[in-house]
Amino acid sequence: MRSFVRRAAVLLACAMASCRAPAPLDARPLTLSATVADSVVTTRVAPGARLHRVVNTTLPWRAFVLEVDLSCSRLHALKGGATAVGRTTTSQLLAALPAAMGAVGAINADFFLFAPPGVPTNLHVERGTMLAGPGPKPVVFTDARRVRIDTVVLGWRLTMAGLDLRLASWNRPTPSSAGIVDAHWGVPLDSLTRRHTWRLDPVAGRGARKVGSMATLNGRYIVRTAAPADTLVFGDTLLVHLPPPPRTGAAATALRAGDTARVRLGLATARGPVRVADAVGGRPMVLVDSAITGDVDTEGNAGFRNLNPRSAIGFNRAGTRAWLAVIDGRQPGYSMGMTLRQVGELMQSLGATHALNLDGGGSSALVLRSGADTVVRVLNRPSDQTERPVGNALAVLSRCTGA
Repeated sequence: MRSFVRRAAVLLACAMASCRAPAPLDARPLTLSATVADSVVTTRVAPGARLHRVVNTTLPWRAFVLEVDLSCSRLHALKGGATAVGRTTTSQLLAALPAAMGAVGAINADFFLFAPPGVPTNLHVERGTMLAGPGPKPVVFTDARRVRIDTVVLGWRLTMAGLDLRLASWNRPTPSSAGIVDAHWGVPLDSLTRRHTWRLDPVAGRGARKVGSMATLNGRYIVRTAAPADTLVFGDTLLVHLPPPPRTGAAATALRAGDTARVRLGLATARGPVRVADAVGGRPMVLVDSAITGDVDTEGNAGFRNLNPRSAIGFNRAGTRAWLAVIDGRQPGYSMGMTLRQVGELMQSLGATHALNLDGGGSSALVLRSGADTVVRVLNRPSDQTERPVGNALAVLSRCTGA
């Protein structure tokens, strides 16, 4: 899988430029082979964006695909709050955006935890602020003015005299790993993790916490013994959690109360550090370099790989197009859904060369908003009968202009 994802770390889009005329895609009809779909109905929904209603009556399945010109649009991660916890419907997340942002539509994004509720299972960065740290699966992220798909990991560490501690996680605490938790985690640490936790107070007047616009942290802190009340982080204070000491009784770390430590945290791919503006996760990659990946036959269990409602995002090789697709499922006679392999095949037929599966099932939702109108409509028929609150979403913000 990792080799596939590394190959997928290509320039996919110039994501924030402006257009002065309707995007070229508006004039091009979408045609799909009869072996893929029986009918395609295309509607222009905004300059540089159009909606395809795709139907296969034989299998059967129904898909809604938002095609976007990325030369004058950008992707924007949505969480609905300042911390990693919490669930909100995709339509509510889109409706909450100011009209001036040019929001066109949104799709549900990453898989999420039920405890703590709504925490995405992978990286979530929104406007340069990281709420949930990276996991082992691929993410869609904007790197400066580009959009990429890659595996993102935590880089850098905590250092002080006699200690160089590599941190395994940022805002993804577990009792078995060394990591940092900041105020954007927003959930009290569990009792097991708290057993080996220290508080880090910023050094006043020393630039203790320098959080740039692209999910980085670099500062100096005073190490404090964590008090029983130190279960939740506020302001610029940090908590560092450590694995339990070895059975031999040796100290787990050389941290000492009163010492000064320097914390450097950032995000990186296999190619080196990256400055991430927005990011959401998914799994697995279903299409890399125009080829269906082997992960479509191995990811998760058989139930996960077989027919289900699906959400996915794909890009073409030139980095000029994105496709946000939702396929309804679990509705006999209307739409049964798709396998992971079928999702890859649909993305191929649309013209994508790289595509990532997002959370599906009852979470699948594609929503639209027209111009300054804050009324949002859900295009598909969620399998829960009503729209499910999700951990996060991915919005399309258009900068195209024209009639």
